Amino acid sequence: MKTYSISEAASVLGVDRTTLRRWVRQKQVPAPAPGIVDGILSKFWTEKDMEQLRQHKATSYWGRGIDRRTGKKAKQKKK
Repeated sequence: MKTYSISEAASVLGVDRTTLRRWVRQKQVPAPAPGIVDGILSKFWTEKDMEQLRQHKATSYWGRGIDRRTGKKAKQKKK
C-alpha cells in the first residue's frame, strides 16, 4: 500500500504543506498515522486518507488567498 508524507501529499494535492497542517490542526481532515521508517518516527497518509484529502480540497479549497505582506490577492503559481 502506498503511503504519503506531508510533503508528498501536499505536492500531489497541489497545496502548501502549511495548508495541509492547518487542515489537520482544525480537524478538517484526518491526521496522518505515525509509523517508524529506518528507526525514525514519521507520519503518513494512506491512499484511503488521500481520497478524503482530495474530497476536502474539492469542496472547500479555493486556492491561494490574501498575501499577508501586501494585503492583496496572492499571485497564482503558473503550471
